[in-house]
Amino acid sequence: MLLADRYELVRPVGHGGMGQVWEAVDTRLGRRVAVKTVRIGDGADPAVSERFHREAVATAALSHPGI
Repeated sequence: MLLADRYELVRPVGHGGMGQVWEAVDTRLGRRVAVKTVRIGDGADPAVSERFHREAVATAALSHPGI
């Protein structure tokens, strides 16, 4: 399944209170990535959206060969 015309979802790797994490391929950059999806009902809550955004910014700043 292609998400946002960019991420090819490969398989689910985990889930939690907010949603699900997928192993995916970024088709523009040609590399493996993790994609987190938020449950539809939770995405409408501004507090949840802000928390999701902060988490995405923090995760994007990580750079290590092991991840």
